[in-house]
Amino acid sequence: METPGGFEERVNYRERYQRSTLNFLGRPVFLRYDCCEFVRCTILIDERTEKLAITNCIFEDCNIDTLSSDDRRFLIFRDNVFKRPIEERRASFEKRLAEALAVRGRRLEDGG
Repeated sequence: METPGGFEERVNYRERYQRSTLNFLGRPVFLRYDCCEFVRCTILIDERTEKLAITNCIFEDCNIDTLSSDDRRFLIFRDNVFKRPIEERRASFEKRLAEALAVRGRRLEDGG
């Protein structure tokens, strides 16, 4: 969609991107992503990136773990969730499970 300012605008809503590379390096297009999911994606953003909004999205096992808004460059990043890589989450779960089982075992040995 062409805007009055002369640049193109694209809105992506509830899309899923998997193992994609999203290149926002120096783009003159206004891009907006709302309620999207990015899984194992590479997100490329640099100091020339502008006119980009990403809101209410989930980033799982991507190359970024935060996004900072910048009003001067019209970068809007709000209410996004960044999940750690699945391997890290699995290791953390297994560690907590082993600790809980050890505590439970000690309680049973002590008579409850």
